[in-house]
Amino acid sequence: MRESAQGANSGETDRRVDGSERIAIIGAGVSGVAVGNVWKKCGYDVTIFEASDTIGGQWTKTYPGVTLQNTSPQYQFGEFPWPFKPDRHPTSEQILCYIRAAAEAFELDIRLEHRVTRMVETDSGWALSINNEAKTEVFSYVVIATGQYPGGKEKWLPPFENLDRFKGQIVTNIDSHELFDGKRVVMVGFGKTALDYATWSAPRAAQTVHVFRTPRWTIPDYPLGIDYSRLFFARFGSDMMPSWIHSSMLQKFLHNYLGGVVQLFWWFIATLFQFQYRRDAKLGGKSNSVLDVVIPPKSQLTTDLRSATALAPPDYYHHVAHGRILARQAQVESFSETGIRLSTGEHIDTDLVCICVGNKPPTYSYLPDTYRTYLENQAGGPALYRHLIHPKIPRLGFAGYNHGFLHIATCEVGALWLVAVFRGDLKLPSPEEMTTSAKRVAQWKREHTAFEATYNLAVNTRYQQYLDVLLQDLGISQWRKLPNVAAELFMRYGPTDYRSIIAEYLERCKKRRAKGIVRQVMPVDT
Repeated sequence: MRESAQGANSGETDRRVDGSERIAIIGAGVSGVAVGNVWKKCGYDVTIFEASDTIGGQWTKTYPGVTLQNTSPQYQFGEFPWPFKPDRHPTSEQILCYIRAAAEAFELDIRLEHRVTRMVETDSGWALSINNEAKTEVFSYVVIATGQYPGGKEKWLPPFENLDRFKGQIVTNIDSHELFDGKRVVMVGFGKTALDYATWSAPRAAQTVHVFRTPRWTIPDYPLGIDYSRLFFARFGSDMMPSWIHSSMLQKFLHNYLGGVVQLFWWFIATLFQFQYRRDAKLGGKSNSVLDVVIPPKSQLTTDLRSATALAPPDYYHHVAHGRILARQAQVESFSETGIRLSTGEHIDTDLVCICVGNKPPTYSYLPDTYRTYLENQAGGPALYRHLIHPKIPRLGFAGYNHGFLHIATCEVGALWLVAVFRGDLKLPSPEEMTTSAKRVAQWKREHTAFEATYNLAVNTRYQQYLDVLLQDLGISQWRKLPNVAAELFMRYGPTDYRSIIAEYLERCKKRRAKGIVRQVMPVDT
């Protein structure tokens, strides 16, 4: 049992909620709204500061035509179902309507056009300066919910050689599909954005060339007519996922003693995906080999199941197979006046180059310099304990840095974990132990997942293991579908499976407080 008597050495403050302690959340995107609702339901006075003039975060800055890679049932607040019928993969417009409807239903205090420009540590929390110190407010706790990509539409543009010599157009984001019309277009990268752009460019452009260093696995929406979420959102699939932590005896047994079974499972999934790629390509009389350049080896599948894993655009493989997208596995060596030169020696004349190679990690200009050094200039972004806190920064939490297949659910459960820590209901290890844990997770990601600039800020397909551990920390059952064992193993998990966690936590917390005990986090690093 991970509970102990609460006393002077517990390391946490015994906080009785009376509604007077103020909580600030920076960012009114989907993560900020999710976290704000949890803290408010736990009895706190919550204020959300949003720098822009609207709610929605990154969904207000997307490119035209983008849709959610996840499905709508897996992307919703646990206590707030979609009030209208969205597409299977909702559009950005539908998502924005949903987030705003949820914020209104939750009755959150959201201050638009309130940019936090400075945070000063006080004896009891933080003093926040708004809009260049035009206004200052004091809060007991702050949650940063600006997301993995706070830079908005501007993406990373690497310093390619002779970039300034190119006479054509270079973009990292588009405002209209008409940009491709009649042009010779080059797409650089193999993430969701590059695949979307290449697919939309193919029927409109004079020529579309897709350049990438490494082909990545994509997820077919319906492999063999099976909804992909049945494979990735049921425990029988998620338990097979290699991870930095195994949250149940079944997972530990599978990965420690039945590694061959795990490998066979993923070999089967890779074979299934490859079959679907070729089926989607509608090869006709063409050779199967025409797609080889864009299909990675089977052994790379679990490595590619990362934060940036893309859902396969419906027509991408079809366009490659029929020559409307010319795939080139190479690096961009340099630019010329008329185009780009590849590491293979090939020169491609082009009018438009779309650079889609990811984002830079976030920065924190409003934090004290000492704390910024802990968070910035770290490979992969800041490595946080449980993806939620930095051990050396007091009274500060993060939301959305546990991005994964059940993103809203991880935000909500993560927010409840932060509440428990703030209230003193959850005893943490020493700062040194938490730092070691965060570094171990970051090291595992470096060794077992494909690189991305913000790999520390996501749990990706390891969402089930992550959620299980947080719930175990909180003393809440991770088995959300029991006593139905078949449902627990084979039915899809979704956000609504976690809709009662706030009530469960508050009830258990009340009983533990009456007995004078405090929980300790799971010892997952031993």
